[in-house]
Amino acid sequence: MSEFDLGDSTYRIGKLDAFKQFHLSRKVAPIIPTLIPVFLKLQQSASKSPLSGDIGAMAEVMGPFADGIAAMPDEAAEFILGTCLAVVQRKQGDRWMPVWSSNQSTCMFDDMDLGVMLQLTFRVIKESLGPFISGMLSGQGTPKA
Repeated sequence: MSEFDLGDSTYRIGKLDAFKQFHLSRKVAPIIPTLIPVFLKLQQSASKSPLSGDIGAMAEVMGPFADGIAAMPDEAAEFILGTCLAVVQRKQGDRWMPVWSSNQSTCMFDDMDLGVMLQLTFRVIKESLGPFISGMLSGQGTPKA
């Protein structure tokens, strides 16, 4: 579980259970090849100042990612957003409140726009599937011959 500030709000990401991670990975799989360069670029930027990254290089990396999202069926996109946002909470005073109602498929905060929702979704994907993607890249879990 991680806590972080985004804009003027503090958020907390919970853990997706293994089955939700599996189903999320199935829906995200078509864009994983476009996510890898984004993850690598964000890691490079994180080691520097958060905003010191090369904007041109980031735009170059984000182009194929945006194309992958645009080609995604609505059902898959809505599943990804709903599943990811369902494990996010926002601090309200001294309490943590869910940002998403799975029953109503709606955001619980009027001031949250798509930009915030996408950033939260990306963080959930990174935390939930990042180790899986890293394992694929490093060859961990590959059967020995």
